[in-house]
Amino acid sequence: MSSNLIALQNKFLGHGQTVYDALSRLHEAQGFISDDDILKLARDHNLPPAHVRSTAKFYENLAHDKPAKHVVKLCNGEACRCAGYEEKYRAFCAQLGVDGAHGVSSKGVRFEHVTCLGLCGSGPNAMVNGVPVSLASNGTVEKVVAHVHKGDKLGIEEKSNALYFPASGKPCILMRYMNKDVLTLEKARAAGIYRSFEKALKSMSPEQVREQVKKSGLRGRGGAGFPTGLKLETVANAESEDGRRFVVINADEGDAGTYQDKECLERDPHTQLEGALLAAYATGAKEIIFYIRFEYPNAHRIMGKAIEEARNAGLLGENILGLSFSCSARIVKGQGAYICGEETSLLRSIEGVPAIVSFKPPFPAQKGLYGCPTAVNNVETLHNLPWIIEHGGDAYAKIGYERSRGTKLVSLNTRVKKPGLYEVGLGTTLREIIFNLAGGMADGHTFKAVQVGGPLGGIFPEKLLDTPLDFEAFTKAKGLLGHGGIVVYSDKDDLVKIGRWLMEFCAIESCGKCFPCRIGAVRGTELFDQMMEGGATEQRLSLMRELCETMEFGSLCALGGAIPTPIKCLMDYFPQEFARYKK
Repeated sequence: MSSNLIALQNKFLGHGQTVYDALSRLHEAQGFISDDDILKLARDHNLPPAHVRSTAKFYENLAHDKPAKHVVKLCNGEACRCAGYEEKYRAFCAQLGVDGAHGVSSKGVRFEHVTCLGLCGSGPNAMVNGVPVSLASNGTVEKVVAHVHKGDKLGIEEKSNALYFPASGKPCILMRYMNKDVLTLEKARAAGIYRSFEKALKSMSPEQVREQVKKSGLRGRGGAGFPTGLKLETVANAESEDGRRFVVINADEGDAGTYQDKECLERDPHTQLEGALLAAYATGAKEIIFYIRFEYPNAHRIMGKAIEEARNAGLLGENILGLSFSCSARIVKGQGAYICGEETSLLRSIEGVPAIVSFKPPFPAQKGLYGCPTAVNNVETLHNLPWIIEHGGDAYAKIGYERSRGTKLVSLNTRVKKPGLYEVGLGTTLREIIFNLAGGMADGHTFKAVQVGGPLGGIFPEKLLDTPLDFEAFTKAKGLLGHGGIVVYSDKDDLVKIGRWLMEFCAIESCGKCFPCRIGAVRGTELFDQMMEGGATEQRLSLMRELCETMEFGSLCALGGAIPTPIKCLMDYFPQEFARYKK
């Protein structure tokens, strides 16, 4: 069905143009999409109204069907829940005159939730008329209300995450330019950025580039840890009917408590573009697509400027550097669907249809975007490539632990004394990160648990703090390294409530294609409610385990398959949390 709809879009909208793009432009222009808008768009372009409607309603931002003068989005991710979300939520409901988390008030204010704005080092956070702001200071809710009701100046600083660089003598690969001003192409090239790309084009074959990446042992930093060199090789060697290949950068960083990709894009955009160009050269791709989440407006602006500068300087386009390699780059803006972090859903979104998970195999490296071989990598993964080509795969392989080579960016929330972004060698333990680098618990709190890898990651007790950052070690401990976002919980946090929120999050964000995820997450949320209201009985706990097993082994993708990970950790490692709810 998707291929037929894509063909229709190409015929009536123009090649490469999609309903998703048209809807995005319309929403950006007027802030909502009515039923009349949907019918007009379908009529104007000879497209099925059902296709236009299903695409609009799938994405949270495009689903707005009523106008609003102002939009306030309050973050309800795990990091912000630890930082005081509940208090801000109640205050907003009371002062904005809205009932619940969604809806347009009588004064034209749309109030809704968003899960993570990438400012987890300064939460709780909100987005006010498209501007991310921290609500950590007293009186900030009142400033937002005065801004949207009276037109007062917002007067809230848009804070940035703190950066903590590796100690002298420790490897610094991903953050090496983040303490410099390298936002413009001129300053980036003066610092040495694009030197690896020029080296590759002038003195290395695509196969030699792939060989260095394979030697490095680099594994994907987005979750599964698949060998990057092998993925690039698969794309390069896969058959393509029309000769097209793509590099797609998954910058839909939706895991709450995670902001590694955001910092790479906003502080070092040209290294990111250089990494993408190296991947394109290594695979024979002629087009690079950055899929950047809606919640990162600064990343859109900064990467857009970097692409424009590179294009004007001849680093993108035809016959780059006067050689035979040609490649273009563009940005697609995400519109509020966590499932787009899953690679097949992300590709369907770019194609302009609802982002519903596709069966694998074939894998995207074989048949991805428009049925062509596609290398889908996350931002942090590609940020490593320039260093690898500059210094060699063997040098990179000397850093790390066991089968996990290189360094890793990790981000911490406000439960520690020094929340922010760190670069550490893989193999560094959680204890070292939390209690040494980040200074331990903040505000006199006592450590209770730590979750790594976002909503689908495991939740570990104190006895597992010596677990090293390593893909296999985390799997053995019933967790998931994932992006490396770290959310620390203290004695002030109710882990049963956290578990309930994680299950509800899955229910909200499920694409709906498979019933273990679609129905199971709803039933899991109901089970948590029953335990919290009527008691965490052995029967209900047993039923929760059965439900988790069904979701884990029956779901089509990692969303439904991994949401049981934190829930099972809670039941196995924190039985005392449930015991408090026994009646």
